[in-house]
Amino acid sequence: MLSFKSEPQLTIKPVGAFDLGRLARLHKHCFEEGWSRADLAHLLALPGGFGLIARQSGGGFASLDSLRGIGFALLRVVRDECELLSLGVIPAHRRRGVAAAILQTSMQNCLEAGARTMFLEVAIDNLSAQTLYERFHFSRVGTRPDYYARPDGTRMHAYTMRADLIDALASSAAEAAAEASP
Repeated sequence: MLSFKSEPQLTIKPVGAFDLGRLARLHKHCFEEGWSRADLAHLLALPGGFGLIARQSGGGFASLDSLRGIGFALLRVVRDECELLSLGVIPAHRRRGVAAAILQTSMQNCLEAGARTMFLEVAIDNLSAQTLYERFHFSRVGTRPDYYARPDGTRMHAYTMRADLIDALASSAAEAAAEASP
């Protein structure tokens, strides 16, 4: 029997000039207050600014929508430090390892660009994101009061987290190898 189904393949590539609309739609799908094309264009034009977009291919006709993108990361590298500005995965693809793959690729790209340390902010009520970051050896180094503005007018504190890229990537590779061995 002939089958057109295949295992979905995740690819993570740099954001290109023609991805701004796609990236803006993804951001709005992931967050209550998505960033506009203009916001994203400005961010990506900053020195050291770049983005990654995750797509999933395969899996038959149902996955055609996935080719538009299922997740992203926006980053900035300045000298030996980098900041993860935003990371998102559309709700239908969460809890499948997509965010971890995007984060690992982001960390590797930042390391290759000369960064040694990554910083990020995460809302104190976003426990799933904190768990992901802790899995990649981020630790809390501070709190930013009222950092996030919510659509309903409330404000939310954020933790500032930090990771040493070399140690974090080495540890995550060792953990992945240990999980893979029988």
